[in-house]
Amino acid sequence: MRIGFVVLGGAVCMCAMLAGRPGTESTSEEPFEFGKSVVPIDHASLLLSPYVWIRKGEGSAARAEAVTPGAYIKASFRDSATIGLVVDGAANHGCAAASLPVIEFSIDDGEFHIVRLKTTEAIYPLRLASGLDVRANHHIEIIFRAADLTRDRWRASTARLRVAGFELDEGGSFTRTASLPKRALAFGDSITEGVGVDGLFTSWRSLDVNNARATWFPIVASALECEYGQFGSGGLGMTRELEIPPLSRIWDRYDAESSRLIEGKLDPEPNYVFCLLGTNDYEKDITDDYIHWLTAMRAACPVALFFCIPPPLGVHESEVKAAVEARRKSGDSNVHLIALDELKPAFRVGRGATRLTHDGVHPSAYGHAILAGRIAVKVQRILNR
Repeated sequence: MRIGFVVLGGAVCMCAMLAGRPGTESTSEEPFEFGKSVVPIDHASLLLSPYVWIRKGEGSAARAEAVTPGAYIKASFRDSATIGLVVDGAANHGCAAASLPVIEFSIDDGEFHIVRLKTTEAIYPLRLASGLDVRANHHIEIIFRAADLTRDRWRASTARLRVAGFELDEGGSFTRTASLPKRALAFGDSITEGVGVDGLFTSWRSLDVNNARATWFPIVASALECEYGQFGSGGLGMTRELEIPPLSRIWDRYDAESSRLIEGKLDPEPNYVFCLLGTNDYEKDITDDYIHWLTAMRAACPVALFFCIPPPLGVHESEVKAAVEARRKSGDSNVHLIALDELKPAFRVGRGATRLTHDGVHPSAYGHAILAGRIAVKVQRILNR
């Protein structure tokens, strides 16, 4: 059954309120009257991260759905003291409270605040800010922070983020949000998803320590002045199938049902494509599948630069290198290896915390910053050749 998201006549929903300090979840709720100025998610002034949102419908029926954490929305608005994100909770029907998606947001370049989605089975607004100066222009950035991998994210929407639009005060309006000049896309596993960034990861039932925003890729994308699509999912490999199928088979899809391509191409074409995979491909030779992915991806991105990064643990490094060399020998000079040999000593699987990780595998916020810095420097050297 399709549920419309414009509800008139004073219908009342429940919504999570801003917690008021970073690093904590919003837990208080208050009635929220639904029926102010609602702007659909396909509004031309909104900026959604490229390559990661499944977009369907138009106007009041428009939806944008993110499968994996890291997807973002940027918006600029005026003449409104409040702003709310309109969430389509039907996507999360049957989701346990602890598994509901977690977002975070920043107003006017201020600190990020964390909110876990609350209501399911209905369209509802999350009030993200109130008491704003109506005479000023405002900017908001919303990021899909964390989600539960165990809810079958590849086939089901249970732990995804589905957005219908925004709510402003009557008379409020959005103004066009400027886009950065370039675009980048990254594929990765739980490291790129942001698992264990803010502390020791112990269970998908506890998402507090997961943080997609603070991973290596958004930092690298910022250094390269890119809007970016972040496709990182725990258990993802190049060859082995665990929670979701391997990248060599799904690179061109958002999920089990939706294609990422338009007439066989990524549109618009990214300037840069990154891949940091291999940790989950234990006891597998990934060379052939890596070459297959690079070859197929090249057809969809004829001029993009590819940067292939072996896992920080160092596993499959020779196979990634062999795949890159094979493509370069075939005439594709825009495929590059980014080796991180100098960081290997700080990643020790099964041996506990190190200076860069809480568990020996997943980088901490500091570890991601170091990882990003190394990658960005090596990319820039390649660009300067």
